[in-house]
Amino acid sequence: MIDNNKAGQNILNLRKGLSLTQTELSSLVGVSHQAVSKWEQGDCLPDIGVLLKLGQVFGKSVEELLLGDSVSGGSASDKIVSPPIELPDEVWTEALDHIQTRISPPSFNTWFKGTKGRQLGETYCVYSPSRFAAEWLYHRYSDLIVPVLEDITGTSGLKVEFCSTGVWDINRKD
Repeated sequence: MIDNNKAGQNILNLRKGLSLTQTELSSLVGVSHQAVSKWEQGDCLPDIGVLLKLGQVFGKSVEELLLGDSVSGGSASDKIVSPPIELPDEVWTEALDHIQTRISPPSFNTWFKGTKGRQLGETYCVYSPSRFAAEWLYHRYSDLIVPVLEDITGTSGLKVEFCSTGVWDINRKD
């Protein structure tokens, strides 16, 4: 039988490990912040569709979320493998400053908080804390990110890849 309190504690640890608020996590998976609070308190469990989304956000299986097989003993940030480069760089810091003025604060905090970037040769890599967030940035914000990076770097036709920390080449925007 699944222990609601243990599952809730796992979700709490993973959320805090990614430095997300309950509101930010709720936005990522399409539920209310109250629902996240109820999970974390052990009052109930997420629906299966939401569990799948949580798994994408945290890079965990449903089993790991519910049973804590590889969650116990640390936070999510302890489990994420960093890319083999030093992040962030000045270009990404400047890009974030520009992007922050063009979107709402809740959207910026949800999707851009915790991101990093680095130019590697002719490609600029945007790193997100999870695969789900990287895919969201690619699908929803690449039309904003790419021109900002091109303007800052002075590079026309810059190749941009959206990656989750430790996972290479999720999506490419040429």
